[in-house]
Amino acid sequence: MKMKMGMRIGRVIRDGILIIFAILFLLPLYWMFSLSLKDTVQAAGEPWAIPNGLHFENFSAAWQRIDIPNLLKNSFIYTAGALVLCLAVSVMIAYAITRMRMKHANSFRMYFTIGMLVPIAVMMIPVYRLVMTLGIKGTYWSLILPYAAFTMASAILMICAFFRSIPVEMEEAAAIDGCNVYRTFISIMVPMVKPALVTQAMMVYITNWNEYALASVLAMGEDMRSIPLALDLFFGQFNITNWGEVGAAVAITSLPVIVVFMFCNKQIEQAMCGSSGLK
Repeated sequence: MKMKMGMRIGRVIRDGILIIFAILFLLPLYWMFSLSLKDTVQAAGEPWAIPNGLHFENFSAAWQRIDIPNLLKNSFIYTAGALVLCLAVSVMIAYAITRMRMKHANSFRMYFTIGMLVPIAVMMIPVYRLVMTLGIKGTYWSLILPYAAFTMASAILMICAFFRSIPVEMEEAAAIDGCNVYRTFISIMVPMVKPALVTQAMMVYITNWNEYALASVLAMGEDMRSIPLALDLFFGQFNITNWGEVGAAVAITSLPVIVVFMFCNKQIEQAMCGSSGLK
């Protein structure tokens, strides 16, 4: 009886902690969307209160003031380009490190681990000089290439962990069936690490969608601005008085990330639990 009571108390404490964390994570979303529906007076005086009315004109005003369609297009190009490049290169490097006979495989893993510890600020000047040398400043490639490079280390390490969990017998069976190394890699190995690819795609997507430091240096001209840059300018343009429009702008630009996360949460849970595509 005492054991059952202890288990119930433990469940109550666990559920209470989870509820507290859920509230803490949902509060910023509530604040953002409620702020976007308030008029200027209520948004400034009662930021946490429930909106007195639904002021959807904030969305239309924000849409027009900072050219949100162009910002969404630019951020999508930067993010999608970096995502495709990062995952395509990372999955090949991870397969080579874990499956092919390489003398310095452990050294490569250590190299990528160290790469995760280097902050972007330290690499800002070298990246800027490299972009200038390549002659791609002011183009989409000026951000796609650095974004892919800075997110590649974590992607390689996670995909390596998934490849190591797949039995070698799977590849041996494929070889017996007549598959070469390329067919085995594309048709068998890559589908098995799908949870890792989806999770890393989400990480790359969110990281690059919200990136500000590199964009502020390399995205030249109004037509090349990403969403964080435009929001920063929008935030200062109105001297932080039009909070309703600011909230609407943030809500609009956050929706793509929220929608993608809602559709990919199952794969992310599988990857975080260390589950490959092997059944």
